[in-house]
Amino acid sequence: MAETRRPFSPPVINAVIAVRDHAIAVASLVHYDLTDAVQRYLLSYFCTGIELSGASISLAQQTENIGIPILARSILEAHVDFKCLLADPGYVEWIEAAHDREWAKVIDEATNAGGAYLAKLGAEPTVRQERDQIATRETDRVARGIRKLKAMERFRRAGMQGLYYSVYNFLCAEAHNDARALISRHIKEDANQVVRLTIYGDDLGFDETSLMQVHDSLSAMTEGICQRFSIAEPDRTAVDTTFAEARSYMTSVERRR
Repeated sequence: MAETRRPFSPPVINAVIAVRDHAIAVASLVHYDLTDAVQRYLLSYFCTGIELSGASISLAQQTENIGIPILARSILEAHVDFKCLLADPGYVEWIEAAHDREWAKVIDEATNAGGAYLAKLGAEPTVRQERDQIATRETDRVARGIRKLKAMERFRRAGMQGLYYSVYNFLCAEAHNDARALISRHIKEDANQVVRLTIYGDDLGFDETSLMQVHDSLSAMTEGICQRFSIAEPDRTAVDTTFAEARSYMTSVERRR
């Protein structure tokens, strides 16, 4: 098997490091009330963005490139829900509708089938009571037109539908191990135009673009947190400088070679 693993360009990694460090600085300035569901979810999405960016940085530094598009998909989804909630506090109900719907499926399987993984949960004395409570909440939500949203609906609500069939589509292919992703990762021509099975045969252009998506999602959420919580944003010189360098690299002739 051939191996063609290549390192990320320093400007790309540096840009994500700068935006992650800036987000952590902003997080330290937030005064919050976790009894407020809107604040609770907004800050949880933001913290998730910080952690996913940190994980992406670690993978990039170790040239473990395959995981980065998968993390980029997750942070993009967090960004979409964050933006929906920032625009409409009532979006909390749609978040919790999805939460209840998934727990309902787990509880139904646990109580009806059990099996090696869910039998213990199904035997819990309070699980049927919890299922009844979920059913009551779902009935109330359905009457008001609230339910678990599909991904496209969430992107549309966020005004980010242009990303759904483009960036998000490709990131999902990576997360789901679609044929498109498998072929791109492992079936490659070598220098002699011989097709070979490849391990660690990166698609560096796509991986670096995915890493910049991590950057963009966290940057947008950081800006939203500053606005929502009336935070005087710390100095962002490092963020702006590294982003300009990364953008210059991403559009450079050298990168396209």
